[in-house]
Amino acid sequence: MRPRRSSRALEAIIRDLIETPDGATYFAERVWGVSLRYDLGGSHPLVGRSAPDFELACGSRLGERLRNGRGLLLDFDACASLQAVAARWSKRITYVASDARDRLGLRGVLVRPDGFVAWAIDAAPDLEDAAQAMARWFGEADAAHERA
Repeated sequence: MRPRRSSRALEAIIRDLIETPDGATYFAERVWGVSLRYDLGGSHPLVGRSAPDFELACGSRLGERLRNGRGLLLDFDACASLQAVAARWSKRITYVASDARDRLGLRGVLVRPDGFVAWAIDAAPDLEDAAQAMARWFGEADAAHERA
């Protein structure tokens, strides 16, 4: 192949751009899909995006916790009422109460098995909203944990 001069010039510009932090970030986000945002129906800006690989205070990372193929509810504040809601989906969602090195202002995040955020909250959790997100992505609550 013999690239034209214009192709070589464009290649040089892209190479220079990739060597900058902003340029490298731009291309990495597009290649790895990090910049994608699916419309998953949530109001939080993180919903529909790839979940950050939080470094948890318990010593693990979010990515490690997703390897079992289940959904994951990460509760940064160990909120008992949020844990009770998550227990209703205990066969399909792993509940983890742990702070993180940089929680990005979040108090809780529900992550699908594919690593995309299904629900996130940075204020006091709306338990009904959390339950609706769990039902939407993980089906109805486990029969043993149905509310009376």
